[in-house]
Amino acid sequence: MKLFILLLSSTLITTNGPQDSLKSDFQINNFRLKSHESLASFKDKNKVQGLAFAVFNKNETLFSECLGNSTNGFKINDETIFSIQSISKNITTLAIMTAVQDGLLNLDSPITEYLPSFTINSCFEDSPEQKITLRMLLSHTAGFTHEAPIGNNYDYTPCDTKDHIKSINKTWLKFPVGTNYSYSNLGLDLAAAIIAQKTGASFSDYLKSKIFQPLSMANTTADDKEVVLNKNRTEGNISAVKKKHYSIPLPGSGAVYTSLIDFIKYTQLLMNYGETNNKTLINKKYLYEMCKINIQNYGLGTYIDKDNNILYVNHNGGGFGYSATLLWFPEYNLGSVILCNKPCNTYDICFSIMNEYINTSGLSKNPNITAAFDSINGYYFENKEIIDKRNAFTYKCDSLFKPEWQKYVGKYKVIIKGMDIKWYAKIAHLLGFGYQRIKIVPVGQVLQVFGDFGNSTLKEFEPGLFFTGDNEALDLRTEKPTFRNVLIQKK
Repeated sequence: MKLFILLLSSTLITTNGPQDSLKSDFQINNFRLKSHESLASFKDKNKVQGLAFAVFNKNETLFSECLGNSTNGFKINDETIFSIQSISKNITTLAIMTAVQDGLLNLDSPITEYLPSFTINSCFEDSPEQKITLRMLLSHTAGFTHEAPIGNNYDYTPCDTKDHIKSINKTWLKFPVGTNYSYSNLGLDLAAAIIAQKTGASFSDYLKSKIFQPLSMANTTADDKEVVLNKNRTEGNISAVKKKHYSIPLPGSGAVYTSLIDFIKYTQLLMNYGETNNKTLINKKYLYEMCKINIQNYGLGTYIDKDNNILYVNHNGGGFGYSATLLWFPEYNLGSVILCNKPCNTYDICFSIMNEYINTSGLSKNPNITAAFDSINGYYFENKEIIDKRNAFTYKCDSLFKPEWQKYVGKYKVIIKGMDIKWYAKIAHLLGFGYQRIKIVPVGQVLQVFGDFGNSTLKEFEPGLFFTGDNEALDLRTEKPTFRNVLIQKK
């Protein structure tokens, strides 16, 4: 009886045709049981409070299951909304592509055509903002660091989107524009600001009108006010932090909340190459553009790679106590998504269950799809080591230790603002524990930094402004020093 109830607790729909369905009731039940056991084990091992998961083809859901509870105490269901964090980048990119399709934007025009007041600092070149394009924002090749000074993963204090975007002007590029890859929130947030500037609508409203409403994604939003009003939501679980709602200040790179049922619809749009309900939402060529790798397996808002000889399209998200994965195997017409209310590795469980489905059902690759993706990325995979090789760049700086640098030597802690931490964490902080730490010390004839943000020799570009070996800025010029745009404090 217990096993019978277990099998009824999840959803599995088989479709006609040998390419899409399992071959027998035994295989169906076996796959369901194995999938449930894998998810339950994943949940227990990672101490996840609640999750929602599905495997599907481009037309129908093959298996789905919701396990556990929300942070508000109710059972997770397929309409419970979770933050999907960086998977928002893929949705933002699709939104940009709709604007390109409509003739509103050009991927290769300087972004200063859309944001005339935008500036950025660089130790490599003058007026770098004149060279940055939308394509670079979406492919992480503009040179941005990961965090903005206002509104980031270390500052949970509510902030205005305009202040967040404006603060990017104060940041420093890590390399000359367009010459390398560095994963960043800033490019996608600027892309969202460009949409808002060009259309006169809020970015969240643009997403709703162009993507969420046409796909009937009724539970999905990038508007935090709508998130708060939705009682069927779960907050993220952050270690040693009280359960409460924190507004996510990342409009284009991390603001979207969605439910399992909506997440499936969005992924199926990609799997149907822009078609939904016999209508074209986005032309196939723009989705191919998203899937064309620029460098480091990243296209435009999209990660593309091969695992165990399986081509996959993917984006993961994590932060603010959440984790999520979108995974698509184009050659097998198979997709999977997972939503969790705790940080953990969600990619592996999706890949494992999808691989189990392929092995159980006997699915074979569609050679036409293989050929289509080879035509897009065959050259990249053949020359990956050459294309991905990071270039080294020089700039005028001082690296030999100076006596005046002695005032910077010491221990620092990373400041995390706006969190409502639990009582035992407060005590730990008072005793000096629980902080991420940084240490700046002279070593031989140079100054070095060690700690949770990495170890490196420091180079001084301006008095008090240093750069690491990977060109992250350590700014000690003011009473509120920052490292990688995150506040630090000397002990």
